Amino acid sequence: MRDSYAVDRTTLHQVPLRDLRTMDEVPNLETYGFTYVTKSPVVGIENLIEFSGAHQAALKANAVELVQKLTGSKTAIAFGGGYRDCNSPESSQSIRVIHSDMSPEGATWIKSEVQDLLFNSKDPREVEFGRHMTQGKDVVIYNVWRPLHTVQDNHLGFCRWDSLLKEDALQSHINPTKAGNALQPWRYREGQSWFFLSHQEPHEAFIFKQHDDRAKEDGHGINVPHASFTLKGYKGPSTRVSFEVKIIARIDPPIIKRIWYQLRKSVQSRLTKFNSIKSRNLEERKPR
Repeated sequence: MRDSYAVDRTTLHQVPLRDLRTMDEVPNLETYGFTYVTKSPVVGIENLIEFSGAHQAALKANAVELVQKLTGSKTAIAFGGGYRDCNSPESSQSIRVIHSDMSPEGATWIKSEVQDLLFNSKDPREVEFGRHMTQGKDVVIYNVWRPLHTVQDNHLGFCRWDSLLKEDALQSHINPTKAGNALQPWRYREGQSWFFLSHQEPHEAFIFKQHDDRAKEDGHGINVPHASFTLKGYKGPSTRVSFEVKIIARIDPPIIKRIWYQLRKSVQSRLTKFNSIKSRNLEERKPR
């Protein structure tokens, strides 16, 4: 089994991209697999030194708040993530290959890594989240992506989830050992619907789904493909600087579902007890 991807960087695709600014509706997480917010700056970030620890902490905290606000999750924790700076050879670079952040196997590996981190945390809230995961309860993993300056090049594009076919996901047969080989590669196909946000500004952020335990079909669910695109006609230098971070969120079922589950569990318990008593009474009535 291989432990890295064979990426074909020689085949270029002309991908039709629709500018989200031309649309009346805002994409949603359940149909498109991604959405975005605008006029939502990170408060006070202009007073922090770019790339400093405090700067990164502010971006992470804001990402958690965005996910909680959009999903209703009461518990969400940031992990991984960092900057992408086209001007810095030491920084991660933008990825011009269609991918999502985790394959089904990658999601299993990542959740195991996160669980270990949470159990070793000194924050009781994080330890409790880790315990929640060991009980097999549902979590959803999102990515929050925000530019630090207005985007001029390498725009981030997304494929609408319900425009994909099952066979668009390429089989990698990789045993994940790191974030870099936990990815899910995708192929481009005419008929897919791709979107971007022209000249995205720092007060605008993308939120996109990368794993969903609640998915009935495969337990992985929406892991929306994305890539960095060079717009037709652009011949300038690569200048994009951005920050992204993964957010793992505990998604509790709606109150009605929780009540129904508790009621069903109570009825099943009583029924089991009743059948046990009934069986015992029948045994006692048998002639000796």
